Amino acid sequence: MNLRIFPAFFDHPQNISFAEQEVDERIELFLRQHWVKNIPWIFLTILAFIAPALLIQLDQFLKLNLFRPLPNEAITGGLIIWYMLIFAYALEKFLFWYYNIYIVTNIHLVDVDFLNLLFRQITEIELKDVESVRTQISGVFGPLFNFGNVIIETAAKDQASSFEDVPQPDVVADRIDDLRQTKKEGSE
Repeated sequence: MNLRIFPAFFDHPQNISFAEQEVDERIELFLRQHWVKNIPWIFLTILAFIAPALLIQLDQFLKLNLFRPLPNEAITGGLIIWYMLIFAYALEKFLFWYYNIYIVTNIHLVDVDFLNLLFRQITEIELKDVESVRTQISGVFGPLFNFGNVIIETAAKDQASSFEDVPQPDVVADRIDDLRQTKKEGSE
């Protein structure tokens, strides 16, 4: 199944570039986490959105009268705050998914970690420093929807990186390995 609203796998994207991109560097793959990883927070957002209506209906059905002593303004204010928090939660989760990206170029592997609105971390690994690439597909949904982790190991212990929950991890690992081999053959 291929969701095209916000794709997570771009092969040779045309109109994408990044700030640290070198002049002769071309993007081979542009990746995000698989769209299936969004289902839990979307489900929780929908549940939180309908929770007040369910709670009011349950209160009326069981005749508990929990909300009767409260003024209407307090109930309205509480609902506004509740829905603003739900909106902030959903927006933060979407932005976290959308801006956590992995870029494979002919020179580097770039991991952009969007931690919150005020902080991002960019890790670049040169292809010549890559020692090995392996995949890890686990759980029920990983094999079903073909997503998993691509683990990139380098000679330096602090430069190990992983592309988490990306679509088609075997294709990504093969492409990185092919680029690494091409880079090594070109430097010899």
